[in-house]
Amino acid sequence: MEATFGNDSPRSHVVRQLILAFSGLLLLALVLGMVSLYRIAQGLDERELVQSRFHAESALVQLQKSERSYLWTHAAWQAAYDHLVVAVDPHWAFEEDNVGATLFTEDGYEGVFVLDDDGTHYAVVRGRLSDQGLEQYSASSGRILQQAREAVQRQQPASGYLVFAGQPALFTAAVIRPPTLPHHLPAPKTVLVFIRVLAPAVLGQLGQSVGLAEFAVTAGAQLPKGKGHLPLEASGHSLTWHIEQPGSALIRAVFGPLIVAVLIIVLIMALFARYAMRTSAGIDRSHRQLAASKQALEASEARFKAVAEAASDWIWETDAQQHLTYLSPRFAELTGHPAEHWLQKPVSELFDCETGHVETWLHGLGASEATGSLRCQYHDQAGQRRECRVAAKAIIEHTICKGFRGTCTDITDEVTAHARIQHLSQHDPLTGLPNRNKLFRFLEDAGKASQAVLMLDLDNFKPINDSLGHPTGDAVLIEVAARLGQVTRGTDLVARLGGDKFVLVLAGPGTREEVDRFCARVIEALRRPMAIDQHRVQVGGSLGVVLSADYPGTPSDLIRFADVALYGAKQAGKNTWRYFSPQMNTALLDKRVLEQELREGIPRGELRLHFQPRFKVDGVTIASAEALVRWHHPRLGLLAPDRFIPLAEESDLIVLLGNWVLHQACGLARAWPLDILVSVNMSPAQFSRSDGVRDVAEALRSTGLPAHRLELEITENVMLNDVEGALHTMNALKELGVRLNMDDFGTGYSSLGYLRTYPFDSIKIDKRFIQALGKRSSDRSVVQAIINLGNAMGMTVTAEGVETPEQLAMLREDQCHEVQGFLLSRPIENEAFVRLMANSHANAPKGA
Repeated sequence: MEATFGNDSPRSHVVRQLILAFSGLLLLALVLGMVSLYRIAQGLDERELVQSRFHAESALVQLQKSERSYLWTHAAWQAAYDHLVVAVDPHWAFEEDNVGATLFTEDGYEGVFVLDDDGTHYAVVRGRLSDQGLEQYSASSGRILQQAREAVQRQQPASGYLVFAGQPALFTAAVIRPPTLPHHLPAPKTVLVFIRVLAPAVLGQLGQSVGLAEFAVTAGAQLPKGKGHLPLEASGHSLTWHIEQPGSALIRAVFGPLIVAVLIIVLIMALFARYAMRTSAGIDRSHRQLAASKQALEASEARFKAVAEAASDWIWETDAQQHLTYLSPRFAELTGHPAEHWLQKPVSELFDCETGHVETWLHGLGASEATGSLRCQYHDQAGQRRECRVAAKAIIEHTICKGFRGTCTDITDEVTAHARIQHLSQHDPLTGLPNRNKLFRFLEDAGKASQAVLMLDLDNFKPINDSLGHPTGDAVLIEVAARLGQVTRGTDLVARLGGDKFVLVLAGPGTREEVDRFCARVIEALRRPMAIDQHRVQVGGSLGVVLSADYPGTPSDLIRFADVALYGAKQAGKNTWRYFSPQMNTALLDKRVLEQELREGIPRGELRLHFQPRFKVDGVTIASAEALVRWHHPRLGLLAPDRFIPLAEESDLIVLLGNWVLHQACGLARAWPLDILVSVNMSPAQFSRSDGVRDVAEALRSTGLPAHRLELEITENVMLNDVEGALHTMNALKELGVRLNMDDFGTGYSSLGYLRTYPFDSIKIDKRFIQALGKRSSDRSVVQAIINLGNAMGMTVTAEGVETPEQLAMLREDQCHEVQGFLLSRPIENEAFVRLMANSHANAPKGA
């Protein structure tokens, strides 16, 4: 070879240089590829570390959130305040198990403590009453007191970590206080503390919830290598977990084949160079290529063997007569059968198919040379029936089928999970009874067959839930389901709709007398006492019955008819049954007809807007106007709001109706001759079912009415439903520039507190106080107090319902700001109100 290179011709020299240059570029590309692979692997490992830390932090946050929520239900409790703050009552707390042993046995709290500045007042450790306080178990009692008292200012519990009896633990703490605390009582300072030790079982469930493994708590600064960690503040411990390293696994998986590929490429380049530079060695090169091909074939066979042994499926082959000739090693591992036992046996003895014959299926594949799959079953060594998916392809040589080759995938768990999902979609998870979906399918499948549909509602069930707890209530529902199954036939259906409501469908119910006897059996079966968790409880039942032969209809109709009849049974005194009749349904149908007419009438323009003026206390000067909606019904005439507003609030119509009033009032007020306020009532249902801030902003934007001319009248019910949400919404409304008025002030139990919390600009005294003026001195004192309160807080005070000159004179004397009522003006249409404003402006004194 050296002699050859020493006598290179110019052409061979160029060829050699090109080969060397190409080889160098190829090697450079390989090096760059390996560097890129290493960086990708490193990035994968770093991303896995970040993601696992995020999931671990999320798990801790969720755990603290659920712990705080559960503690808050005990701390913000009137009974807890009475029995643990005013005076510690161990009988109520421990013996009656309000804050006792079940917090350990069922909820897993190692310690429950009631603390104050002078130490521990009440302690339960591992479910037993203890004389030792929290300070004997942990040095963090002072810190817990401080954090709990700071957190109560934010209306929430405190939580954190500590060392409890030498073990890392999570604490939650909150000041014990009643839902409403009278102003004359000092703010409570006693703190309720729950301690949950971070035991392996707790950490295991916590890790499973976010898909992380090996959750543990480690003390000190020495942390295991290759694990993620999060410090648990103030406890001297850290949470650790296993971190997957997909990048390192990728390097390990790819490095070997990559080295082999590099060597093969180098070998090929060497062979190519030898061919180019020494054409005389063609025969030797052919031998070497043959050796390389043999080596590649052996490597391919080795790879096939490795895949067959490592795959989750097992591989099989047969001859032309469909006798098994090969089974991969995974066959014995998955089925428990030795492979030698099945070799040379027909494949149809191994696989069984409910939808056809395996041999016929394989014969069809051999004729078409196609690849196919078939769902089959086989029995493992223990005799258990397993579901599998068999894939197969014919082995064709010279157009002749020599046998079949394929794989088998065990899908037993997949089939079981699918069956479970199907069952849950049709059944109640608590009682196992059919749910609403299966009930309606059963009624639809019955078609026109005679049926009796019975709606059952349990009597006296709520007291059991309230006094004995939901687990006992669930046990009662399970027992009720069992008893209903005992009194019905195999052709009947018992379903649970939810709560304590059940539906019984009797197929071929017979005469009404037979249905009566069945109803009596059901009530008698339910009234028998039940022994639940050492408690003796008793419930009853009321039944609403509809016979499809008398009142045919859709499944929804039959359920609705039975529900109407159930209401009649409840009205009749419970523990009885009533049959559906059209008279029962008349009121319900009338209500639904009116609801549908309102739904269609709003877009048809049947609503009318009237305005009732509000005057200054002189009774002459118009200060503002309240928008009041009326419905010009094509059949019933002009309807007042009390006929259709409650109907709209029960459905989704209140949002549509409220937005119509808001846009219409703003649009009309924009054209008024006087620059006065327009006041619009907002229903509590609008706050819960719509974005009130967005709706108001859109109305102002589309009509061009300045925000300071719009006043929203809000009742106390808005604040009762969602204190925090209502405050957020009202602050957002104030940022738009509108005014807020508390309507019907004086009728709610905590209106004064609302005035201090919420950003109201004005209050309206309820008309019941105004109409009593002059009749009782106490009512006038109440009105005077409200007026003085409004003046002190800088709010405009409006008195509504002024109907006599005497009432107006008293309000003027008490320095009320504005008045509204039939004495001054009834609600009038917009045109009449515009004329009233024009006359008022023309007759106003000079300079007014």
